Amino acid sequence: MPRTPRALAGLAALVVAAPTAALLPASAHAAVTLDCTTGPLTLADSTEDYVLTGACGDVVVTGSNVTVALTTAASLTVTGANTVVHATAVPTVRVEASNVLVRVPTLGRARLVGANNAVVGEKGTKVTVRGANNRVTYRSLRAVVVRGPNNTVKVRVGTTKVRVKGANNVVRVHRRG
Repeated sequence: MPRTPRALAGLAALVVAAPTAALLPASAHAAVTLDCTTGPLTLADSTEDYVLTGACGDVVVTGSNVTVALTTAASLTVTGANTVVHATAVPTVRVEASNVLVRVPTLGRARLVGANNAVVGEKGTKVTVRGANNRVTYRSLRAVVVRGPNNTVKVRVGTTKVRVKGANNVVRVHRRG
């Protein structure tokens, strides 16, 4: 290895930076666990991971950059951007933000207002989409209403009533009879 002033300066910078990097705190943090059986719950802190235990009432997520895991809730409203929600069953979901992902196998009604949102479910009754670049994926869904451009809807089985207004939307539902 040549010992030029430039090579020695680079080696010195590496030796000085290495111990400093080891002293920085880790960016990972523990999830916040909350019991939501006592009533409505609002999650307002940003950049948190939440685990909600028990059968929840109304859950409202206003914080951004949030991840939420819950079993059931009476309703879910998300107004914070960059949010991910995983649940087992929620009768009503309302998203009024952007970059939100909601995964609920059993989801009654969902309303997405904004851009770049996604809802993924197994079985649902109705999804309404207002905005652009949203994605809806279901195994079975009774009705879908889409208003806005560049949205994608995919339903694998069953009969789905469809209403669409907007350019460049892609709607794929199970072929009837």
